[in-house]
Amino acid sequence: MSKLTRKERLEIYQKRKFGETISSLSIKYDINKAKIRYLVRLIDKHGEDILRKDRNRYYSSELKLEIINKVLIDKQGPESNSIDSGLTSF
Repeated sequence: MSKLTRKERLEIYQKRKFGETISSLSIKYDINKAKIRYLVRLIDKHGEDILRKDRNRYYSSELKLEIINKVLIDKQGPESNSIDSGLTSF
């Protein structure tokens, strides 16, 4: 699987919203079905601006600790925690 560009990610999102199946998108873009579902949920929650435009994103130590605590103390699942925190991958 190769890295997807921002444009490709938006295409996947839009095609899924217009009813294309996850299976067909998975084959067309050579990407895991779970990653497509994650991408759709992430954009639904945070909008298209969540997709990275710059090269690297910085996460502060405080944010990292907060995310870890949500998983360990609050027993929040890693995937939903990632989406809530706006992480573009988990």
